[in-house]
Amino acid sequence: MLPARRALASCLISSLLLLAAASAAAQAKRPEAETVVHAFALKHQQASDAVALVNPLLSPRGTVELQPQRNTLVIRDTQAALDRILPVLRGFDHPARPLRLEIYIVRASRATVSPAVEQSDLPEPLTRRLRLLLPYEVYRMQAQGLLGTEEGKKVSYELSDEYRVSFRLGTVMADGRVKLNDFQIERRDPRPANLIHTHLTLWLGRTTSLGLAKSEESMEALMVVLTLRGAGTPKRTLRTQR
Repeated sequence: MLPARRALASCLISSLLLLAAASAAAQAKRPEAETVVHAFALKHQQASDAVALVNPLLSPRGTVELQPQRNTLVIRDTQAALDRILPVLRGFDHPARPLRLEIYIVRASRATVSPAVEQSDLPEPLTRRLRLLLPYEVYRMQAQGLLGTEEGKKVSYELSDEYRVSFRLGTVMADGRVKLNDFQIERRDPRPANLIHTHLTLWLGRTTSLGLAKSEESMEALMVVLTLRGAGTPKRTLRTQR
């Protein structure tokens, strides 16, 4: 009986090995998913801003090419990857939405008397917010503006005789995220200086605060407070350009 069992076991093992080899051969012969080329021309938004959306959705062998003259992305990838990418691009390429950006430039300083006396000429909610962030007692408004603009626009605005702000507004994403590209604040008086030059990410309805100080122990700091909101009637107008 034992030789018969050994023979049966050997036969089963041989059959399993043959099946595994056949399966591996079939998979080796199976062609890879075909690469599809798709050109997506954007009508409303900048194609250059959409590249960062596409890259994470590509398959390992997918590519995306920017054609700025035609405001077009050329995507080479599998159909499965395109099925992920195209709905995102269609949602991104919406008509430009009107927005408004509220900017405060605030000088914060430590009180020079003891006990410290708190002073502020800012709106009360803003004062409370800044006092939670900074160890200063005195807050003085340097400049403010309410800028009416829209997605994709370049903005140049004189906040006051002393300060000038410029940036290009990006596209509102599904989560309310918006980029401010080449965001600059320049002080022109009493001595010209570029205070900030950076790229920022804001969220609709949220307030972002930037602090400028030599160190945490500095007696003074300059604060830039930004709030981006949806469409509304701005209190002041500005010059914009594509």
